[in-house]
Amino acid sequence: MRPGKGGMLEFLQQLDAKATKLTSYHGNDDCPQGHPGEGQGQKQDAEGQRTSDDDVAAEMETLIQNLQEKKKQLKQKLYSGPKQVFGSLDNKKLRRFKVKTEADRPCLRRAADYIKQRKAELLKEAYSFAGISMIRESESCVSVTWGTFYSGQYRESYQAQILVSHTLKIGQHTLPAFLPLEELSFAHLNSDLKRFLWAVGDHLNAFVSRREQLAQAKTSYSDLLQGDVEASAGFDVLKLTLRAEEQQYHTTLTYKDGLNTRPTTVVVEDDDQSTDVEEATPRIQEAFLSKSLPEALTDIATYLNRSL
Repeated sequence: MRPGKGGMLEFLQQLDAKATKLTSYHGNDDCPQGHPGEGQGQKQDAEGQRTSDDDVAAEMETLIQNLQEKKKQLKQKLYSGPKQVFGSLDNKKLRRFKVKTEADRPCLRRAADYIKQRKAELLKEAYSFAGISMIRESESCVSVTWGTFYSGQYRESYQAQILVSHTLKIGQHTLPAFLPLEELSFAHLNSDLKRFLWAVGDHLNAFVSRREQLAQAKTSYSDLLQGDVEASAGFDVLKLTLRAEEQQYHTTLTYKDGLNTRPTTVVVEDDDQSTDVEEATPRIQEAFLSKSLPEALTDIATYLNRSL
């Protein structure tokens, strides 16, 4: 049960009314509300079996206690929270708030500090589930750590300092050079910090996924892959050669925007422009575009072996 549009006070009143109603129901032993004429102590279910009135009473008592405890907790939050200090002021009005007496100033400062601290705690708690953690190093510096994962397994972490002044700026960091940090900072850092943190994390995890897919493919399909695979720093462009008997398929995989974990463009070439390559090209392209790199190589290897 959660507060509705009427506000916290109305919600407390609803809890109180419900507890009172349940108490009234339990207190009328002779004829409980809603069950006139059923007699005392027992009631019959759909199958004709009877249950003890003591069990019903215990259940009602537990529910009443839970409601009363919830009411107590909500009252405590309502009358001791920062809203009691600020009233209906929002953040913009708070900036223009003028204390009338010196006695108001400490109270206002404590409430403002509490709000900042609580917002920071909620932000840290939300991002921790996505592998993002934040630590305040000083009043003007926050350290952010992005954890990366592949197939549910942790890989490595990257850090960056966010310098806090009139605007937010990126300080020292261990983020990869190929990551478009300047572009992401310009677009989101001072307008939507949450979006900036998520965007950096998305780029990092996509990079790790592409790298780990290639490592897995090299281990499992050394017979199909001829020679070394050429890869860009961010593993968003891969050049590899597939070999089946005497036939070679020179393939270039391109991952657009650095956010994709599957190729967005697949080009297959052959030095001799053979008919075999032309026939196999659509199947190779379809496999790479629709599946992860190891899964695609599994399909391609099966197809090429059957085609020989």
